[in-house]
Amino acid sequence: MLKADLHIHTTASDGKLTPAQVVSQALETDLDIIAITDHDTLAGIEEARRAAEGTRLRVVAGVEISTLYQGRECHMLAYAFEDANLLGKLLSDQKKRRIERAQAIISKLNAMGFDISYDEILGEAGRASIGRPHIARVMIKKGYAADTQEVFVRYLSNESSAYHKIDYPDAADVIDTIHLAGGIAILAHPGNSYNFIEIKELKESGLDGLECYHSSHTSVHKRRYLTYCQSHDLIATGGSDFHGTVQDYYQFGVLHIPLEPDSPL
Repeated sequence: MLKADLHIHTTASDGKLTPAQVVSQALETDLDIIAITDHDTLAGIEEARRAAEGTRLRVVAGVEISTLYQGRECHMLAYAFEDANLLGKLLSDQKKRRIERAQAIISKLNAMGFDISYDEILGEAGRASIGRPHIARVMIKKGYAADTQEVFVRYLSNESSAYHKIDYPDAADVIDTIHLAGGIAILAHPGNSYNFIEIKELKESGLDGLECYHSSHTSVHKRRYLTYCQSHDLIATGGSDFHGTVQDYYQFGVLHIPLEPDSPL
């Protein structure tokens, strides 16, 4: 049985460690396989693979794609895709949506009296896929909040004062695109907001599996989702959802997911 962590973020999106640093940590924590799953970008995968060359660690290509399901945000993990170019148009559109959201949030924050510019957010994000954590980091640096949690609770989370909803693509359409690229579509952290009726609907739209193991899941969540996967012919995956220091309770290397050698991943 192989030890895997199939949900890791890097500086290519809103993580704090570079892809090479993630590989270094994985080698120190007895992992056999990791997946780089940055938000709406594939940018960190090649760096991670170069860093892992000549080691025992295998780096799986992945991406966490933001979608909408029944009007709310739904994260879909894509793995094992054969043609990344087929995901290119989708991810390019996602980049534009993320930029538009960041600009809308900044406008709202400016109207509330906060002195923050889009250029400052770009400076914080660098070449990464822009996300709300980049805005949070700038606000903390400027003394507007003590930590990321405060920024999200007061300003950036759903229904908060500066929140701006992105018109992400429909989950079923994203599943189709992942399949066209030769990949498999996994529902990320289902324990956060999905019941089995909704999961059944997503399966009817082509969903391939569930992220049964996740840092936010209780042992009850894990057992329920593993049982559901076994009885409904779904792939069971899992990962820490590690971001670095953004969320301290999502610890890298603590959650070891058992993976069979013949897994489709």
